[in-house]
Amino acid sequence: METVVIQLTEERFRENLRQAAQLGAHQALQMAGLPVREYYTRTEMQRRHGRGTIDRLIRDGHLTPHRLETDADTMSRIVYSETEYLSLII
Repeated sequence: METVVIQLTEERFRENLRQAAQLGAHQALQMAGLPVREYYTRTEMQRRHGRGTIDRLIRDGHLTPHRLETDADTMSRIVYSETEYLSLII
C-alpha cells in the first residue's frame, strides 16, 4: 500500500475541520430525531459554497439535484450532506 502525503495550509486545515464538525452535527441532530432540513435549494447551496463549485459538481455528475413531489414550486433541491461531503473532498 502506497502512502500519500497531502499538505494543507493551516487555514485550509481549520476550514476542513469546521466543515466536518458542521456535517457531523447535522447528521447527529438528524439521528436524534430533531427536525433538520435535509434538502436545500440550489441557490442556498450556491451562496454557501459558490456558484462555480455547485455547478461543477453537478456537471461532473458528483451531485444530483432532486425535485420533491411535495414542492409547489419548480426549484431543484440538493441534499445537504452530499454537498458538504463533496465540498470537502473535491
